[in-house]
Amino acid sequence: MSTEIKDHYHETPLMTPQNLACFEKLLDDALNDLQRQVGYVVSELTQEQSRETELIDSTMVHINQSLNFRLHTRKSYLIKKIKDALKRIEDGSYGSCEICGEPISLKRLFARPVTSKCLACKEAEERLESLVS
Repeated sequence: MSTEIKDHYHETPLMTPQNLACFEKLLDDALNDLQRQVGYVVSELTQEQSRETELIDSTMVHINQSLNFRLHTRKSYLIKKIKDALKRIEDGSYGSCEICGEPISLKRLFARPVTSKCLACKEAEERLESLVS
């Protein structure tokens, strides 16, 4: 958690321009890091495919490729969520629940900066999903 955000957290439970700027930087840094990681995974997958014929146990190569692909998929999903959060910062809706419109607590945003729902709405959504499943 950024020191600037931490200092303001105890003073005010609502989003301030300083907190918003810190969340934007946090999200930008996370996005850049994930994009580098995804690029590395794609590069590794390509190299492993070309080395596959050289390896005796191709089963291990396939397992490794499968794991790398899952990791790539998860990181790609998180990249999308980060980009969505950055768009909400840009359009002024960051920190407000997309369902009820109430402010999302800073505590929740610290825990999950990409969230677009307050805790009450997210819990209600999960209860509904568990009933449907």
